Amino acid sequence: MKFLQKRSVAVLLTVAMIVAAVGIGLAKKPGGSVSAPVSDGGLDRSLSTSGYDQWIWDESDKLSKSQEEEICLYNANWLQRYDSLIAVAVVNGTGGQSIDNYAYDLGEEIELGSADGILVVNTSGQNAYLAVGPDYPMTDSEITRYMDEYLYSQVRDGRYGEGVLSLFSAINGYYVDNYGLGYLDNGGGQYAPAPDGGIRLGMGALVVILIVIVLVVCTLADQARYDAYRRQYYGVLNPPVVFRPILFWHGPGYGWYRRRWAPPPPPPPRGPRGPGPGSRPGGSFTGFSGPRGGRSGSRGGGFSSGPRGGGFSRGGGFSGGSRGGGFSGGGFSGGSRGGGFGGGGRGGGFGRR
Repeated sequence: MKFLQKRSVAVLLTVAMIVAAVGIGLAKKPGGSVSAPVSDGGLDRSLSTSGYDQWIWDESDKLSKSQEEEICLYNANWLQRYDSLIAVAVVNGTGGQSIDNYAYDLGEEIELGSADGILVVNTSGQNAYLAVGPDYPMTDSEITRYMDEYLYSQVRDGRYGEGVLSLFSAINGYYVDNYGLGYLDNGGGQYAPAPDGGIRLGMGALVVILIVIVLVVCTLADQARYDAYRRQYYGVLNPPVVFRPILFWHGPGYGWYRRRWAPPPPPPPRGPRGPGPGSRPGGSFTGFSGPRGGRSGSRGGGFSSGPRGGGFSRGGGFSGGSRGGGFSGGGFSGGSRGGGFGGGGRGGGFGRR
């Protein structure tokens, strides 16, 4: 630590630390933009789709594994950006119910939220219906138009998976056109730079950390220099050299200096002593027992009522099939194709407008 006793060395260390900290801060400063993992249709394919298969029920086994994964990716993006998703049920029949009532009953059963939807595709009747909650952003007429344009012909030809993905792609385009890309939205498919407030906050924290480090280093340097000064000049009435600290509050006029100056340095070790001048032959020592020592001491919402949604509008609509025993033990059961809906709900509130 002797090199820290030199004031010039301590000052150079401080300057070097400041330069290093500023360099680190500039290196970490966000640039204009950073490429994001965005692919076709503005989808962020880096998002995890784990658990989203609970919103797919393929009773008819018409969806391939890759199609189910793509549906999950759409829902992962929509939930992240807009807090909305669309469950999908491909069924063999609706149990004698109209497809719209069947869809709303199923949406309420799995506790969809008020901004969610459920797409029911009935393979036995080649019919489909998209039921949505009261806060879903698309109007009923828009839903009907999208269903007619993007799903009708596909279901009629038995290409159910292609039809669902075609509809989802069109709905995703509607979201992006009207609400942007959410957390990816800067108009170019890239991550937007951090706001100025965030940059200022980060730089402010860096400055505070830098100040603390500089103070610690300067305090250690002052302590080392002061210890050397005290050992040399303690007890001298007017020292020829005045202690000049790096931090001014470590000088002679401040408590930091006085607290360290008051206690004297430890006395040198005593050698062996002979008999004192007061000793007498045959007598005992009656003088002082020893010299005086120095002074010592220390100081220390969801699906609600009201009809809403859309289905096919051509040729008088599609007729329904049979649902079977209902959903007493089924539901969206997540993951397995041919299974049913299951898992946690979205908080409820799903219903007709």
